[in-house]
Amino acid sequence: MNLKDVAMGNYFDILNLDVKSYQKQFIATSAISLAEAYIYTKNGDFVAPLAVYDNDAIIGFVMIAYDKKIGISSGNYLLFRFMIDKDFQNQRYFKPIMDKVLDYVRTAPAGLGNKLWLSYEPENEHARSCYLSYGFKETGEIFENEVVAIYDLIIEK
Repeated sequence: MNLKDVAMGNYFDILNLDVKSYQKQFIATSAISLAEAYIYTKNGDFVAPLAVYDNDAIIGFVMIAYDKKIGISSGNYLLFRFMIDKDFQNQRYFKPIMDKVLDYVRTAPAGLGNKLWLSYEPENEHARSCYLSYGFKETGEIFENEVVAIYDLIIEK
């Protein structure tokens, strides 16, 4: 399991990733995510769109940001996107991918932070179950109609 930058050689593969039809209401497409990453980056924010690989196969996509001025979770990391392609779901990829996300964040690519912030639709029970079982804690806060959850990090540099 590896995370690699989205680049010229793999961005079409990222654009072709898809989720199951009932999940489409819960996640932006990778095209929208890449466009957002571009805009945030042009704004001076740190955003890392990353392809998720199992050996040579692209199985998903994550997008991680550091909140210096985004204003959601100042001084912390944000997991803006987490997507496993429909053909690779239900194959026990969630935990290894989250482990890689945390490994990446703990390298402090944009600065130190002590939390990883994310949000999900209240109706997305599957995402909620996955994140809570991994160790995320809901804060009780709602951001843009989504439930906020936080994972406490220990980043050593």
